[in-house]
Amino acid sequence: MNLLMSSYEGLAAMTNMVSSDLGPVYGSGINSAISEAVSRKIIESFDPQVADSKYNETEQLPEYIEAMIPHQVWRKTIYRLSERHPGSTMLSAALQHIADQGYQAEMMSLSSAPLHTHIFYSLLAECLENMSPANEENIHQKLGELITAVCRREQTYLVARYIFHGVQQKLGAKAAGIRRIDDELETYMLDNYKRPQLAINIQLLLSGLVVGGGNSVVDAAASIIQEEYAATGDVASLYNEYHGAVVSGKPAPPVDILRNVCVLHPIIEQVFGHLWDTTVQKMRPELANKYIWLIAYAALCSNEPIDEVTKDKLQQLVVQLKEVCQGLSIHPIQTQIYQAVPKILEWISVPILAR
Repeated sequence: MNLLMSSYEGLAAMTNMVSSDLGPVYGSGINSAISEAVSRKIIESFDPQVADSKYNETEQLPEYIEAMIPHQVWRKTIYRLSERHPGSTMLSAALQHIADQGYQAEMMSLSSAPLHTHIFYSLLAECLENMSPANEENIHQKLGELITAVCRREQTYLVARYIFHGVQQKLGAKAAGIRRIDDELETYMLDNYKRPQLAINIQLLLSGLVVGGGNSVVDAAASIIQEEYAATGDVASLYNEYHGAVVSGKPAPPVDILRNVCVLHPIIEQVFGHLWDTTVQKMRPELANKYIWLIAYAALCSNEPIDEVTKDKLQQLVVQLKEVCQGLSIHPIQTQIYQAVPKILEWISVPILAR
């Protein structure tokens, strides 16, 4: 009895008494103030080791957790506890139970939620489901929730990119939507976190290449992404590897590296930038040939071995790209436009040319 009396503080009884005494004077606002005070006291007094020990004995959440979940103020208390004690087994189970009750959207802003794998997968699935009706007009708005869930930590970014990579491999040509989301995530990381090396390393690892292993394709791609510029030396290295594989019949490096928007866009800018930017000098034909061949390869080829039919299509696309590069001027006069109409109608039937 003495031990019980010495450890009992009577917080519940005192809280109810204070609330009933001050309620008539200060109105309903006193309840939120008292709830916040109690929440702070819970956070100060919580012992994760004791909580985990009791949870591990029964593998069931305490009844008081069940009673807290329907009320937002107490769910927030659990969220704050999980951020302070991210390794707690009991709190992890409580978060999962909260997610199962349908409060995933409320948990998006939690920095601790991605640390719990089972919760992160649920959040990721819900984000993708919400993005399914997205189109070009609202895709960036729909991406907000996904970016919040994925891009907050390196670990979750890696897991999400790994999942998307696996889906793309499984679905093949049907994975265009996932590929677009994947590209948008990588672009966001590059633009907002200013850590290009992280995005580069993950992309190369997913492509099956060793980062820092002296591979010329890896080094060239990393250089282009970091500098946001396709230098002649880097393009020559990529051309030698991809074109050499086509000529020799040996396995080519993964085309995903070349298709990476942060690699391909600078290459396109170097060759065709003069058409929309007067500050970009038109490239000499002998230099442009390698750039154009890489663009055609990225647009047409896959990771499968290239047969003779594909080689012919590749060569045809290279010729068409050269015609676009050399046949259009920056500010054409009306007569030149009329003369180019038949060719333009031919070009726009090919996706990469139309783009």
